Amino acid sequence: MSGCAIIDSGKLLVLWKIKREYYEFPGGKVEPGESLEQAALREVREELGVDVKLGKYLGFEEFEVEGRNFRSHKFIGEIIEGQKPQVNEPNKFKKLFWLPFSDYRKYSVAPNVREFCENVNSGKITLE
Repeated sequence: MSGCAIIDSGKLLVLWKIKREYYEFPGGKVEPGESLEQAALREVREELGVDVKLGKYLGFEEFEVEGRNFRSHKFIGEIIEGQKPQVNEPNKFKKLFWLPFSDYRKYSVAPNVREFCENVNSGKITLE
């Protein structure tokens, strides 16, 4: 999997996944022949309807959902100026939300979003 951590003013852009009933990063499966970068760009375009400029590679998180193991790679993503994100796949996602890093415990979030927020808050991951 590959996706983006789109951050603005101390908040992380996440999508409410209808099937799982939690917020998750924009991103998804890497298609055959596709690089992690290409997959991240494509997935953000498909899910949010915007183009992003990729920044720093943030590494990956490994997590489990319903007995399946995942490795989710993340890049910092910056929305190209003048574009506004929106839910582009309403059959998969209910809404988007700017999640404050300091408040992530108050929301239902995917395991990798929780770990990412914890790592940002503790300084293990730097966003600069």
